[in-house]
Amino acid sequence: MKKISISVMGEKFELELEDEFFEFVKEDLLKIQNPTPKELLFWVLQKNKEDFEKEKKIKTIVEKLEGLI
Repeated sequence: MKKISISVMGEKFELELEDEFFEFVKEDLLKIQNPTPKELLFWVLQKNKEDFEKEKKIKTIVEKLEGLI
């Protein structure tokens, strides 16, 4: 477990994260510490687009698997 302190938009947070999850989100945590509103907006939209694309791929895979059954 990693204990970290992070400041986001002037508010300080103390987090305890599992090591693997910390490594997964480390870059994102650095990005959100001192963003401009524009950077924050684009970062959120980018994350949502990535999630959307992953869901589309998963849905396509599931549909193909269902067609095999």
